[in-house]
Amino acid sequence: MKFILTFFLVISINIVSEAMTRVDVNFEGESRHYLIYKPNADIKTTSLVIGIHGYTGTASGFEKETTGGFNLSADKYNFIAVYPQGTYFYENKPFGRFLNNTYVSSWNDLTGSKTMTPDGETCAEDAPLYPQFSNCEGTDAGRCAWASCGNDIGFIKKIIDDVKEKYNLNKIYLVGMSNGGMMAHAFACEYPDLLSGVINVVGAPALGLGCEPSNPFNYIIYGGLKDDIVPPIDIISWDKYYYTPINDITDRWSELFECKQKKSSIYNEFDEIKESVYFDCKNGVKIVNLLNMNQGHTWPGVNNSSAGNCRSSSQSDINFSECKQIVNKWGNDFLLERLFHHN
Repeated sequence: MKFILTFFLVISINIVSEAMTRVDVNFEGESRHYLIYKPNADIKTTSLVIGIHGYTGTASGFEKETTGGFNLSADKYNFIAVYPQGTYFYENKPFGRFLNNTYVSSWNDLTGSKTMTPDGETCAEDAPLYPQFSNCEGTDAGRCAWASCGNDIGFIKKIIDDVKEKYNLNKIYLVGMSNGGMMAHAFACEYPDLLSGVINVVGAPALGLGCEPSNPFNYIIYGGLKDDIVPPIDIISWDKYYYTPINDITDRWSELFECKQKKSSIYNEFDEIKESVYFDCKNGVKIVNLLNMNQGHTWPGVNNSSAGNCRSSSQSDINFSECKQIVNKWGNDFLLERLFHHN
């Protein structure tokens, strides 16, 4: 899907105490913001990694809890880290498994904001319904929709354009968790030539609505076998929503990317993770399929499915619990070494 963008952009920058800069923007009539972190390295960085939070998450929660300190990885690997904030609102009643959560945030990956597919609906007839975003009014979102209907692909593209104006970048990567992984996946389909690589963590798109990119790009998808929220194999989630098996994605894309070889191995230093690498592909890209046999709906190295449902002082305007600093001993390295060694 192509977007025609007409907007007036207003930017204000606030330095926060966490060594991250908050950038507030007016994007297509909505107040949006993102956080940016620049490593304190003597070597000039030319890489950008955009980290996208999941459903009911926040930009600062992704850095502090979801990933267990992603800024430390920015220092280690010398990249600029940007954390966009999804559209959010407050709900006055429990929903899903969120019995005490009134804060709702999400990204429009063009599948979570839909109900109808060529083969039916994205959820069962008796599936629990989720609070819908006001920007879905007047659209074809339908009853199964749980994500924002806003132009989030355009918002991420504008962030990249803004950062490129300030820094001389030659590599741009997207990484995302859950709905954030779905967002990274969707953005890469729209702008494959803009990216050096993508990591999609537990974010398989809705069944029957997943995109297919026009050009190949380096792609990593990670799933947790015990995940019942976005199941990587079994299609049907605990709440009876349907998701694409990750093997279907990598098998199909390996055909599109004309990959000629595949190798499989098992990583078992911390968790047991089955890894399949498709290589000798068009334009020299690789596809990596990672299945953690021990964990569920979590980022590798952070075994808490609620991690990231918080905010730090850089987002004090969000009415949500304060984040705790989690330390990820291995998961970020595990993913980023595979991402950066694509090329």
